[in-house]
Amino acid sequence: MRTMKAAATLELSVRKGISIVIPVCISGLNDASGTQKIIEDNLKCSGFFRILPTVGESSGTPNSEEFVDTVNLQSWSHVPGAMFVQAYLKEENDQQVCRLSFFNALTKRCLGRRVVRQKGSNKRLFAHRISNAIYKQFTGEAGYFHSVIAYTYEIQDSSSRVAKQCVALVSIDGKECKLITSPSRTGAFLPHCARTRPIVTYLIDRGYGQHKQIGVMNFVEKTEFRLPYQRNFNSTRISSDGSEVIFSCSGENGASLFTYNLNSGKAYPLTSAYNSCIDVSPSYSPDGKRMVFVSDREKGIPRLFVSGVHSGDAPLCISQGEGRYFAPAWSPCGKWIAFVKRVRGMHYLCVSDCNGGQERAIARALVIDRPSWGPNSRCLAYASKSGDMAPYKLYIVHAFGNPSGGSTVRLVPTIIQGVSHGANHPSWYPLSLEGHKE
Repeated sequence: MRTMKAAATLELSVRKGISIVIPVCISGLNDASGTQKIIEDNLKCSGFFRILPTVGESSGTPNSEEFVDTVNLQSWSHVPGAMFVQAYLKEENDQQVCRLSFFNALTKRCLGRRVVRQKGSNKRLFAHRISNAIYKQFTGEAGYFHSVIAYTYEIQDSSSRVAKQCVALVSIDGKECKLITSPSRTGAFLPHCARTRPIVTYLIDRGYGQHKQIGVMNFVEKTEFRLPYQRNFNSTRISSDGSEVIFSCSGENGASLFTYNLNSGKAYPLTSAYNSCIDVSPSYSPDGKRMVFVSDREKGIPRLFVSGVHSGDAPLCISQGEGRYFAPAWSPCGKWIAFVKRVRGMHYLCVSDCNGGQERAIARALVIDRPSWGPNSRCLAYASKSGDMAPYKLYIVHAFGNPSGGSTVRLVPTIIQGVSHGANHPSWYPLSLEGHKE
């Protein structure tokens, strides 16, 4: 383990080389659309793969799914643990098709075959889905390279000097970025995505002096629904299946948590509606039965609490360290909770188990806002900025270290029509911009 001293009392704990790194050579994808490079970049960014280049002349042109480039298969047989992927691309019935065969480079034994199919002409998405198939074959985990991140788009309005906000989506490689709400209408911010349906919830700013609303959008069908309330909402999250919205609402003396069932149209209190404490930033567990949230109910200091969603059990404080805790997010695997912690003027991105144990910091900045887990519970998206007037930028970090020992953090560019903009409040959506499932 490599440990770097932080400026305050916390230390960044960055693990290195925690898993086997797989050497892999991919043949048959040398096409003009850049598919091979996209796939190789994806696999390298995951930290689980070391790319072995094709060498010399291929033993032929792939003309059937039985073809094997024996020259490159043999070339890497001396590398311990090396794997070989033979790809065969073609079009079938208006579909793009890639047939993949996987080999052990030393024994030449075929380890399996997979077929990737896709309608439409999005070459980049097709490359991401091929990457997913290779990742799944060798790691046993579902790939995530086609996934996107919803975030709050922020850009300064030069005429009014007020930042415009709306909800946008960006592919995790930063190559595709689009707005899903309009910046010319009322502001939309703090998005949060369901995990099994293309649904996002967000807060709607109706203007100075007016209460906020909560919006729910299917961003593939482009339909929006607004909860029938106008209140002083603080935050909102949606359940994994998109059936319930959980939110915080301020009252006269504090803030309470509520849930709204999108099927029945009914709202239910989760903490006392007459709170004198402040309960905010709720996050569902993957099964929707529990939630983690921030409350100052103990000594007036924001800390993390866990309770059943509809159980009526008293919330249990799981924060064990010093400092102030914010913006918790429960991992899809159910084992971990990520959160932001402020200690002596610095913000830290931290991870603990779901009982508050094994707490450690994995990133730090002057300001860090709301982490969101990737589909494999290994990576986190978060936003940070270096100063009060600086724009927020979007990053992805390996929560448990980069297996290859490389960089643990990378920037996700957010650019629309050639103009870079601020990106805040990320929420990782496990499907693609078009709503494709794997």
